[in-house]
Amino acid sequence: MEEPSSNRTFEFSLERGLQIRIPDDRRIAHLVAKPQYLVGGGDVNLAMAAEVMDKSGLNRDRLNLTALESALKAVDEAAKKNEATTMEFTIAEAIPPKEGKDGWIKFFFPRAQRVVLKEDGSADFRNINKYVHVKDGEKLCTMFEGIPGEQGIDVLGQPIYPRQIEKPTIVVGRNVTSSTLEDPENPGLQLKEFYATLSGAVFSTDNSLTVSPELSIDTNVGLGTGNINFDGTIRVKGTIEEGANVICNGSLYVDGNVETYDLVVAEDLEVKGGIKAKGKGFIRVKGDLKAKFIENTSIEIDGDCIVENFILNSKVYVLGNLLLSGDSSSLVGSEVQAYKGVSLASLGSQAMLDTTVEVGFHFKNDKFFNEGSNRLAQLERDVETLQPEIQKIKEAVQRARGKLDDAKKARFKEIFDGYAAKAKSLELLKAKLEELKTARYNSEPVKVVVRNTGYPGATIKYRRQIEKLSKQQTSFMMQFQPGQEKAIMVAWKAKS
Repeated sequence: MEEPSSNRTFEFSLERGLQIRIPDDRRIAHLVAKPQYLVGGGDVNLAMAAEVMDKSGLNRDRLNLTALESALKAVDEAAKKNEATTMEFTIAEAIPPKEGKDGWIKFFFPRAQRVVLKEDGSADFRNINKYVHVKDGEKLCTMFEGIPGEQGIDVLGQPIYPRQIEKPTIVVGRNVTSSTLEDPENPGLQLKEFYATLSGAVFSTDNSLTVSPELSIDTNVGLGTGNINFDGTIRVKGTIEEGANVICNGSLYVDGNVETYDLVVAEDLEVKGGIKAKGKGFIRVKGDLKAKFIENTSIEIDGDCIVENFILNSKVYVLGNLLLSGDSSSLVGSEVQAYKGVSLASLGSQAMLDTTVEVGFHFKNDKFFNEGSNRLAQLERDVETLQPEIQKIKEAVQRARGKLDDAKKARFKEIFDGYAAKAKSLELLKAKLEELKTARYNSEPVKVVVRNTGYPGATIKYRRQIEKLSKQQTSFMMQFQPGQEKAIMVAWKAKS
């Protein structure tokens, strides 16, 4: 027959008798007591608890001393009765973080939409005019910068960070002024309002404003003009010659051809002729692109790409739609990636040159994902390298029982802060990469429309689907969507 628990003999063990339990979120700390292991050790007192708390890393500032003293009294009484039981008490709580308020921006001028592909593969051009005029003194936007949250402290004395707020900023370009006023709907909150200081064209991104007059060039851009870097719209009545360097922080309109690869456009690029960069470098366009043709050119386009005649021997990366609008337009010997849809007359050629169209793929997010993955691997190596040193410091601190000289404290703090910063960066980067992992692909259905002929040698890609044309196909459409095993090729007919 088992001896009653009150008559059993337990060997005194402070380690077994008193323990500190801290959950993973470190928002609370519990004193866990087994009084049967404290019999024979004298009164259960604060000195015993202090020894246990020091080993746990519990921050004394977060300690509820009244709760601790009450708990120790109850444990002492149970120990004197030789009670074989487990007792648990809450003795410390974190200071929770105070959440902030997200900021916002409201624009007061029309912001154009991208071109939209209709069901039949044709284009809706109604909303692609981004050329917006404003008057002197006109209000452009209102911004609330947001209110950051306040940091909390966990039971180990470490910071608990509030949710990071959306904190918009406005980068003010030329001819824009601002004023601050109180929010009439929320007294005490400050708003910023931005105004144009002259009449002209307004150019904006999600966080920048510029008002600028146009720059008009009546000749070719080349040796005669020198390189160009301009904040507003540029109109070139000739050709941008090979070797010219043009940075346009607005929209660029060219009556002739673009023959240089050294070209960056912050808004739209419209070329009445064609683009032929002789296979060198990368042209970058952050808005929409319109041209008659693209030949021997590598180009990145954040908006839509609208080409009248052909794309030949080129690499074209598009975050909008790719539209070859002419009745005899063709994509030949080229590689195209379009985040949205593709519509063209002919895909490939009778010469069976390799021609690839990939849809639903975000080339920028993929680039960020690959760069971030390399950075993550380096951060993981850095954190792993620091961990043995951090462990040694923890052991040294425990042995010293808080009696460290100022020099050691400063050195230990510097190492701990560096480790914490890298560990935080590591977690943030992991979260960002998890977002980018799926953001590389379009979650909406996308179409490829071939209005005339698709030739052998042409390939259509969507995620893991690869459709190689082995024979000539006429007037077809393929619609792709996530989770689909295989897209069906269906006949395409233009709507009358």
